[in-house]
Amino acid sequence: MRRVLFLLPYFNLAGTENHVIELIKALKDEYEFLVTAPQGGGITILNSNNIPYREIPYLGFLNIREYKDRVRKIINDFNPHLIHIHGAHELIFIAKKLFPDIPVVFTCHGYPPTFFYLNYSLSAFFSRLADRVICVSNYDKEILIKKGLSKDKVVVIHNGIAESTEGKNLPIKVDGFIIGTTARLTKTKGIKYLVYAFYEVAKRYNNVKLVIIGDGEERKSLENLVKKLNIRDKVYFLGKMPGARDYIKNFQIFVLPSLFEAFGLVILEAFSVKVPVIATSVGGIPEIISDGIDGILVPPKNINALSNAIVTLIEKENMRNELAQKGYEKFINEFTSAKMAKRTRAVYEEILSNSSK
Repeated sequence: MRRVLFLLPYFNLAGTENHVIELIKALKDEYEFLVTAPQGGGITILNSNNIPYREIPYLGFLNIREYKDRVRKIINDFNPHLIHIHGAHELIFIAKKLFPDIPVVFTCHGYPPTFFYLNYSLSAFFSRLADRVICVSNYDKEILIKKGLSKDKVVVIHNGIAESTEGKNLPIKVDGFIIGTTARLTKTKGIKYLVYAFYEVAKRYNNVKLVIIGDGEERKSLENLVKKLNIRDKVYFLGKMPGARDYIKNFQIFVLPSLFEAFGLVILEAFSVKVPVIATSVGGIPEIISDGIDGILVPPKNINALSNAIVTLIEKENMRNELAQKGYEKFINEFTSAKMAKRTRAVYEEILSNSSK
């Protein structure tokens, strides 16, 4: 069985890590995998799925030599046929410097607005060393090509997830019509715009509630905003919850108000449990949602458009049901982990075939 080493700069509980876990679970019968990454919240999920793991430190300016020594030892021990790097373009240079004969696949999972153009420029530069570059959206692909990466080197493979058979009730009792989201509570996720939009909605409907699953540096600010708007009895902050997707089924509407998303994996999680989605038309999200057909798209930061979309779905149950069904059908037809794995396997086989010649 051929061996594939996954090399990551972190391993928390976010989209990149979920992508890796879904991919390994779908291909574990065909390849032997080893995940190499610093400690993080997602390591427990690796352990629960019996996915082999080796720890490395976070890469910084002061530990480059130590980092390279640790990676060198792991690669020598595991002897992979292929190295698959996720998220950190600088690791392509390190892997190729240490082992130039081992083929490298790099998956670009997008970059946040901070140093946006610099990150994409550096990614395009380092990606020239990779044997193949996978982008999770055409949005990312087009940026990398504009930054100088050859279009012949890039392939788009959208994220995919397994269909969930799980479903859990919320840990607290929430009565009424539930609007919900799951996200890291950072400025990029735009949750404050959802709070403002919900405030407008709550003026019209007494029984609406907002449930926010996730944690982050913006939580205190968001809680203060909820207090200022005097809607504390209608908004629930549930914090970080492992397996957050299992709680989405409790929502009547799922909202993703991001200011940037390379893809938007949580939309698939809502699709998979037939919950209608409202999301912002940023990054790769329009590649998932066809506005008015399987979801609703609104401009980012537009409180009025977001509140109007929520009101529309509150008042139109038939539209909610239709969007939910169409979203589920799109998930099944285009965005399952099996489809993602099939496309990734084709990349692996092409690269491995070329490297053996």
